Formats: sequence, structure tokens, C-alpha cells
Amino acid sequence: MEKEEKIKKTIASNLVYYRKLSNLKQIYVAEKINYSDKAISKWERGEGLPDIIVLYALAEIYGVTINDLLSEKRIRRLPSSNHNKIIVTLLSVGLTWLVSTIAFAILLWLGKESSWINHWGYVPFIYAIPASCIVLLVFNKMWGKRIFSLFIVSGLIWSVALSLDRSLCSYLDWSWLVYIICIPIQVLTLFWYLMRRNPKHGYRSDFK
Repeated sequence: MEKEEKIKKTIASNLVYYRKLSNLKQIYVAEKINYSDKAISKWERGEGLPDIIVLYALAEIYGVTINDLLSEKRIRRLPSSNHNKIIVTLLSVGLTWLVSTIAFAILLWLGKESSWINHWGYVPFIYAIPASCIVLLVFNKMWGKRIFSLFIVSGLIWSVALSLDRSLCSYLDWSWLVYIICIPIQVLTLFWYLMRRNPKHGYRSDFK
């Protein structure tokens, strides 16, 4: 029993230590693992223990191993990975725009003697906006904060509307109505975010 209490206190102490070493707040950690900040606080006070799956998720967030969370010997400095994450994200977004530039160059070459290039040549760059939003959303789900997802999804909604409008405007006089459709979608997105702010029974919704 005494050994069990010692392990519980060690884990609780390490959870606090590595969270602060990672410069993270309880609410952020809670959002990443779909639990409430009250649950995080409870574990850090040693009043309960997360299961092995949650413990593994916490170790990943803090950039350590499960053994580090169980050990009395602590890592004094975590390897900084934020810089690498930003670089990978920017390179991925840059790749999206590179593909768009190549597509533009091909369209320019194919239509260099045609007037349609003046109207459609810019389309690859418009499509690159929602594509970039999708890339940012994927990386933000892995590394970023949930509040950023709200803004990225909003950008995706309106950039998709822009892409559809520019693609259909030559054929449909009412293509601008796509923006009207986006208004309720934007409102629903905001409500979705607000609902995710209200954890119940110590956990958060499974919807990410």
C-alpha cells in the first residue's frame, strides 16, 4: 500500500513537472486528450491516476516516455521541437503553393495563344487557399491549440466558397449565393466550438 501511494505521488509530481517544463496550461492538456481540466488537476494532486492510454497520451504531449512519468529521476530540459513543427508546417503549406504555381505555369503554357488564360489562369492560386487551410488544420490537430482550428475551419469555409464562386461565375449569374450558404455553416461552426468548451463528467466530447 505504501509503495502504491509512493508511485501515485511520483506520477502526480511528474505530471506537474513535465507540464510546467513544457510551458503548457492544464486547459490545453485537457483539450488535447479530451478530458476536463478538473481531471488534469485531480491527477496532478495525486487524487487519482489516469489509465495507461491517457498516460501514454500525456507522455507524448510532454515529449517524454511513460517511464519518465514513472521515474523519480527527471529530465531537466526537454528537447525543443516547436521550431521543427513550425518548419514542417510551413514547408507543407509552401508545397501546396508550389503545386499551384506549377499548375499555373502549365495553364499559361497551354493557353499562351488563347484569351481564356486571362480568366482562368489565377484559379490554381485560389484553390491553393482551401488546400492550405486543410494542411494547417491537419497539423494543428496534431500540434496546435483548438482555438486555432476554429479560425482555420472558418478560413476553409470561405475559401471554398471563393473557389466555387470563381469557378462558376462564368456559367451562373447567381454563383455569389454560395457565400449566403456559408453564413449558417459559419454559425454552426462557432456553436460547435462553444459546445466543445463545456466538458461534462470529467471528459470532453469525442468530436475533435
